[in-house]
Amino acid sequence: MTTIAKTTRLPRELLYSVEYRTKKENIDESAALRQLLTLGIQRYAVQLYKQGQVTLREAAKLCSVTLREMIEILLDHGVKGNINYDMQKKSLEIIKSL
Repeated sequence: MTTIAKTTRLPRELLYSVEYRTKKENIDESAALRQLLTLGIQRYAVQLYKQGQVTLREAAKLCSVTLREMIEILLDHGVKGNINYDMQKKSLEIIKSL
């Protein structure tokens, strides 16, 4: 993983959460920020997937995880999938035509 340094301003409320995690987890600020950002990105990707705005592959790419890991993340959030009956039926028709 390539790391790039970024500078950003945080509202005091967010900084409190970062400081809380650093003390609770006994980690440095950078690690806490990365962990919290990762959690936020995962939640964002789950919401996009639930709304049908991204595919499983796109959600996995957003989270920088494998497809299998993304499925686990979705299951952890109670999301089983966004494939409906019509999509399954169309897929079967395409397969039959081959």
